[in-house]
Amino acid sequence: MASKFINFVNQTGSPYHTVSVAKKSLIDRGFKELREGTKWCLELGGKYVVTRNGSDIFAFIVGNKFDPKSEKGGFVCVGAHTDSPCLRLRPKSKVAPVGSYLQIGVHVYGGGLWHTWFDRELGLAGKVMCREGNGIVEKLIRVAKPVCVIPNLAIHLQSAEERKAFQVNPENHLMPVLLTDAKNNKTEGKHPNQLLDLIAKELNVKSEDIIDMDICLFDTQPGQLSGINDDFVSTARIDNLASTWACVEGLADFDPSESHDVSVAVAFDHEEVGSVSYVGANSNAMETWLKWIHESLNTTLGKTDAGENDYNRMIQRSFLFSADGVHGLHPNYAGKHQAEHRPDLNGGVVIKTNPNQRYATNCTGSSVVREIGTRSNVQVQDICVKNDSPCGSTIGPALSSVLGVRTVDLGIPQLAMHSCREICGAHDLEELRKLCVGLWTHFRDIDEKISKI
Repeated sequence: MASKFINFVNQTGSPYHTVSVAKKSLIDRGFKELREGTKWCLELGGKYVVTRNGSDIFAFIVGNKFDPKSEKGGFVCVGAHTDSPCLRLRPKSKVAPVGSYLQIGVHVYGGGLWHTWFDRELGLAGKVMCREGNGIVEKLIRVAKPVCVIPNLAIHLQSAEERKAFQVNPENHLMPVLLTDAKNNKTEGKHPNQLLDLIAKELNVKSEDIIDMDICLFDTQPGQLSGINDDFVSTARIDNLASTWACVEGLADFDPSESHDVSVAVAFDHEEVGSVSYVGANSNAMETWLKWIHESLNTTLGKTDAGENDYNRMIQRSFLFSADGVHGLHPNYAGKHQAEHRPDLNGGVVIKTNPNQRYATNCTGSSVVREIGTRSNVQVQDICVKNDSPCGSTIGPALSSVLGVRTVDLGIPQLAMHSCREICGAHDLEELRKLCVGLWTHFRDIDEKISKI
């Protein structure tokens, strides 16, 4: 399974490519693509996938035993995100040359460990808007060839005091070098003509037909197994493509023949910058998709009087895993971890708890996860941060509060989170996939046996 994940992540480089690769995998395994803005006609046992802006993906399977009249089934969901910290081209990437060097201007996206981007061979991936006839078309581009680099400053050109005090200035220190041909670059246009020519050649279009683009830089070194026993995966974008891959792969493997639920795998864009966008978890996307499913299934199954209250009751029977990366124990910085909560790589899936609601986990939800882990033969760990440490957040609190759905935050442990290249346990990827399948398989039976206050 780790090799499958590496193959998946090696085809990505932008949220658009993450969604494109995931969607193709699902369609190849029998999922039918739906479109936003059209009427959905769903069937029992049906497998479906829909995307938004090419950077969100929402896939679901209707259980063969789903019945809106029984008041038994609900939405059983795993949520993740498609974006990762990276450098992105500015709308005008042309900058003044320095000597013979031609550089490109970039934004920093998210909270990256930017010093890890130095001395990496960087490629380009993203979406390009092009004129075609009288219309405009979206095209994906991925240039895996190293086309630019951000070199470190040589040690001999820094004093000991400068080295000790160095901090990355994202405006001054993160300008990638594209080539040494500044004198031949045209002065007109928003981007260096050599860059436009490269993109146009890759897309088989004319450079003058390129209108706009959203381009991410990415490390061109492929992901790989590492460690003396191949215990680790070393690659870019583990946060959070590991969770995206696990829920998509798990959903494709899930058998809905005995299910009373609608089983969902969803991944949003813009989690790394707060999720407040058209495609973020704080948007209306998830609620809209769930309501369309509810409406269509009630029509399909003859319950024509279903309304908002029926939907709300179904939400109360629903459950969500918010799956995102977890800070695994770093052996060189053990003091950064709360002593009783030090999750190990290859130690299993980790439940994330924070009473200040940076995570949406509560004790009822975590008990459900532990029971699913027992039934699925998945080891479960715990994490909470030290009282004197900050705590990140994810899509869990956003979706839980917007939808009113019971939610648990969890994920697999990793090292070097938000680095250009991260590390996770090779075995934990399969554990998370199994836990996702276990959620869709066992949740309804577990939920019906919970004695509620």
